[in-house]
Amino acid sequence: MKKITFLLFLCSVITFGQQKIVTKKHTTTHAEIIDYSKIYQKTTGKKIKKKEFLKILKKYPNLQMESVINADGSIEKYLVDLSKQDKKIRNNRIQPVLKGEVFPNFIAKTLENNKIELNKFKGKTVILRFELEANTFRFKKEEIKQLDGLINQVKNKNEKVKAVIFFASDKAEVRKGFNVPNSNFQLIANALNFHDKFSITRFPTTIIIDKNGVLVDYYKNIDDIDLEKIMAK
Repeated sequence: MKKITFLLFLCSVITFGQQKIVTKKHTTTHAEIIDYSKIYQKTTGKKIKKKEFLKILKKYPNLQMESVINADGSIEKYLVDLSKQDKKIRNNRIQPVLKGEVFPNFIAKTLENNKIELNKFKGKTVILRFELEANTFRFKKEEIKQLDGLINQVKNKNEKVKAVIFFASDKAEVRKGFNVPNSNFQLIANALNFHDKFSITRFPTTIIIDKNGVLVDYYKNIDDIDLEKIMAK
């Protein structure tokens, strides 16, 4: 497999290019090895062979692809829509999960290599936090402490609440940057695909899922979260 540097927009679009571009709010640059066996035409479902794909890439230097992401954050396949290839970057992000909908299952491994699965958290309130860097000013450490404070007020918290942070940063950066003693959060590194899968475009974002697996809401401000009220329903 050939290593290609591309722009990974946090809206389900992959754009190939020669230069690395980093913007602060909605994009990040990420290098990934593309598995040519997973590339398909979006309109026909036909598989695109490597030789054909490289010809397409030569013709369309700003080629855009959508990624279909599995529950474990791995790439199931890449979709290419040749009818929409032009110089303009399109927003093809998937529809985010709406308030009141069942949140999709996910399977992930923590920093300690423990597997966690949302479906196994039924009966518990789940707090999901989506962050970019773990070792820069972008990581809102004080907000994590606030959330920990809310969780610590819950009697028998380990039986009633699960809390997870999805970081875009790699394991080394997360270990270096996450110095929050006695936190209730389990940490997931290299989680860009989960950001993409759940159509998270604002960072940080906090999500609460109730004991039935239903999305309560997206939260920008921790002060808006009434955990006791949510858990009482």
